[in-house]
Amino acid sequence: MNEAMHRHADANRMDGPMTPMPAAPAVFPAASPAVGRAAVMAVPLLLSLACLPSVASAQGQQPWPSRPLRVVVGFTAGGPVDLVARIVSPRLSAQLGQPVIVENRPGADANIAMETVARASPDGHTLLLIQPGVAINPPLYRKVPFDPIKDFAPISLIGESPNLVAVYNGLQANTMQELLALARAKKGGLFYGATSSPTHLATELLNTLAGVQTTRVPFKGAPPALAALMSGEVQIVLSSIGTLLPLAKAGKVRALAVTSAKRSAVAPDLPTVQESGVPGFVATTWYGLAATGGTPRPVIDRLNAEVRKVLAEPEVRTQLAGQGIDEPSPGTPEQLAALIRSELVKWEKVVRASGAGIN
Repeated sequence: MNEAMHRHADANRMDGPMTPMPAAPAVFPAASPAVGRAAVMAVPLLLSLACLPSVASAQGQQPWPSRPLRVVVGFTAGGPVDLVARIVSPRLSAQLGQPVIVENRPGADANIAMETVARASPDGHTLLLIQPGVAINPPLYRKVPFDPIKDFAPISLIGESPNLVAVYNGLQANTMQELLALARAKKGGLFYGATSSPTHLATELLNTLAGVQTTRVPFKGAPPALAALMSGEVQIVLSSIGTLLPLAKAGKVRALAVTSAKRSAVAPDLPTVQESGVPGFVATTWYGLAATGGTPRPVIDRLNAEVRKVLAEPEVRTQLAGQGIDEPSPGTPEQLAALIRSELVKWEKVVRASGAGIN
């Protein structure tokens, strides 16, 4: 190419002096020195803005969300975790402009559901309705198919609810004190329905602190455990106040106490377990949302912002109050991560003290 240019230049010289080409007409007026300096200074700013992360760029230039989302629940439909998911999901769908589908994957104390989310693509389209089982199952089971810290990306806490201690109507126990006295006398002869690993360990914590022994009967969620309680197949169930309180009000089971540190606004006449002679006993259920570990931070931040908007809606707050969540408490992803870490420490101690480990 250079050789051709030289030949062209030589030809021009042989033909005589080159005739200057007429100047091209000015399309734009010449920029002033000040404008020129401003344009030069703007280049780094434009380049830096182009490099800022966005939800679209984080998803390989696809806008997020690009398809329906699913919220995986580790328990059967109609239980407390499922109900919280079904309160939040439609509003989240409206905020995101995509369907948000609740998917029930019960079994193995929610380990199946947690493995499903842990193994999903980290693109923000698969979420987990997270609950204390994420911190309870690792110390409770000899082996779990997920890492509670690495495999999940916390989004936000939704809220916290007390549990309720309820008994079969035919049991000769009208107060928490009478139940504990009966449990001491029967020495393992009373059966409790475990609706999940959190209620399992909460009951074992109660056994340890009260110095009693009861026998566990596992169920795949609250609905079958409550049916067993009403029939007398089991005599005790410790579960969400949102699912047990309606049955107690209907006279189908007998409510004795709440498991929170203070009385619940939805059942102010019920004493706490601590008031009933078991100091130090607190075992609440908290709910939150998490994505698969490695989900891009812009997606997590968008989800966090939308969850906060959902939990500010008056209708949502009223529905959550019906599940015993007196005050929704959204927070940062870091706050939910810290809660999971603290719960791991707490429940590992309970497993060791109670010998409740499952092989």
